[in-house]
Amino acid sequence: MVLPLILLLIIGYGPFESLGPEGGEIKAIVQSPLDEDILYGMSGYNPTVVVRSVDRGLSWESLSTFSGSTPYDMVITADGTLVAMGSSRIWRSSDGGQTWTTGTFSNTVFWLGAAHPTNGSVVYATGYKYDGSFWRMTFFKSTDGGANWSSTYLGPAGLHSYGRSIAVAHSAPNLIMVGGYRSDGGTIAQLFHSTDGGATFTDITPSGASSDYYFEGLAYHPANPSIMLAGAYLALHRSTDGGSSWTRITQYYNYGLSFSPVDNNLVLGAGLNRTYRSTNAGASWSNVTSGIYRSNSKWIVTDRENASLAYTGSTAGFFRSTDGGSSWILSNSGLVIGNVVSMIRSNGYIWVNMATQGLYRMQDGPSGSWQFVSRPSACGDF
Repeated sequence: MVLPLILLLIIGYGPFESLGPEGGEIKAIVQSPLDEDILYGMSGYNPTVVVRSVDRGLSWESLSTFSGSTPYDMVITADGTLVAMGSSRIWRSSDGGQTWTTGTFSNTVFWLGAAHPTNGSVVYATGYKYDGSFWRMTFFKSTDGGANWSSTYLGPAGLHSYGRSIAVAHSAPNLIMVGGYRSDGGTIAQLFHSTDGGATFTDITPSGASSDYYFEGLAYHPANPSIMLAGAYLALHRSTDGGSSWTRITQYYNYGLSFSPVDNNLVLGAGLNRTYRSTNAGASWSNVTSGIYRSNSKWIVTDRENASLAYTGSTAGFFRSTDGGSSWILSNSGLVIGNVVSMIRSNGYIWVNMATQGLYRMQDGPSGSWQFVSRPSACGDF
């Protein structure tokens, strides 16, 4: 009688479903070009949870998962194909995130992607690829929606180098910027530019920018691609002549940059524990901390149709702005993607330590709800 009991116990267990608390770090958000009310996002863990909002981020639902390695970014093509990328993997979905196919690419890291604005078959990415001796900053291009990729080394031979940022000019898609850094007695920022759709690249690193560690946020003005922004670790650089010359603007921790396609003078930037806002196409900036908390806001998205709407995230979850990035509101309803570090049952409560989010508790019982208890006051988790 022992064996049937064991089999019954095994059959009784199935995959765990997260019941909260709501929140968790979103690695990337994209807005559908086919229906602007729809946002897609993914967690930064393996396995990766894919989420969707059909009301521009007011509420969320979990769609699916994929696995294999850690994801770093996700883009959506002009025809609505979702392409997620990470370490040695590309994941693709052509049914709105319901199902995924996986491609494996050895000795290759896809760090950040960008989709062609009108051709749904063309996707770009940057990251790094192993040449047999060194990891080298690389530009990747796919002409079949992310299934297969060509690669072009940008970093110098004989040194480690890493791609961290990429941008495509929406009004002139042959213009592509790729940024990152090389390891040459330190961390040396580098910026490259292509005027032929990625066939060739020129080093356009701004004078004095090599000491800014790395380029992590890049953007072109939507209507005038001669205006270019390159956000580095220690400064933001702005060009009005297609990258021939640059003006250095002091602005720390530039992770992501996004021009509004509706109001082209509005630019938003993601920072370490804040966002940045410009109303003159990046010539000057203000810091925004209203409503934002926790760290690592590494992406930011301006709405395709409404200049008042914008989206960003931190280790606390998803934030939504209704005033063009002047302030932010946490909007985690239905967003259950947090990573549980530890859990105990004590004193009538279930206590859960969530990575990057903090400590929560729920009254032990069938009808309990999660209550926030405490957040670490310094870097790291409990």
